[in-house]
Amino acid sequence: MLFGIKTSCSGKLLKKAYSKGGNGIFTIVIRTIIIYVFLLLSMRLSGKRQVGELQLSELITAFLISEVATTPLTDPDMPILYALIPITVLLCLEITVSFITTKSVSVKRMFEPAPTVLIGNGKLNIAELKKQRLTADELISSLRLNNVSDINTVNFCFLEHNGQISSFSKDETLALPLIVDGKIHNGHLKLLGRDENWLKARLREQKADMNEVFIAVSDGNTLTIFAKEKRK
Repeated sequence: MLFGIKTSCSGKLLKKAYSKGGNGIFTIVIRTIIIYVFLLLSMRLSGKRQVGELQLSELITAFLISEVATTPLTDPDMPILYALIPITVLLCLEITVSFITTKSVSVKRMFEPAPTVLIGNGKLNIAELKKQRLTADELISSLRLNNVSDINTVNFCFLEHNGQISSFSKDETLALPLIVDGKIHNGHLKLLGRDENWLKARLREQKADMNEVFIAVSDGNTLTIFAKEKRK
């Protein structure tokens, strides 16, 4: 099993390797160790995000790697480079996609959809529930898993991009990112009942340049700004 995904090994290829005796088994053991160490180092180099929850591009990469890594393990006649080279290419592609998504919001939305508001300001968004094919029972069940016993106490509820549901009670303060890497998040502004004029006024009060803002979060009242690091 690789990345939690079950891979299918060919029984015929295993028999072929075992029929060669000790040399065939030894070859498989060595190949397994080499590919395991190579994958371990590659995944560490690709970043901690790979180890946690899988995004769409990461899931596709994991599926492909699991298939690519299987055949050379079970067929001693196949050069091990036939596994190492495709795995390297796939991981390079994944790192490239991850880098691009941090720089472009539009590209990011292709691979990682924005969180869906299921409950906003205490109001249930039935249209979004239908769109996401979620029943009321499933929503309430997910809220119970978040230790929410009464849906009436929920002020905001989101279906996150990883499929998990997060919720915030009416007693909690929810701060949302309004500016990310110098770009305004209009959806969050609308959710907080604010507009760009309000946001720009808060920026002027703090004498902040929007292009120099790495992230700015607000609960609808105050604005907290984290500036980009200045290049030396």
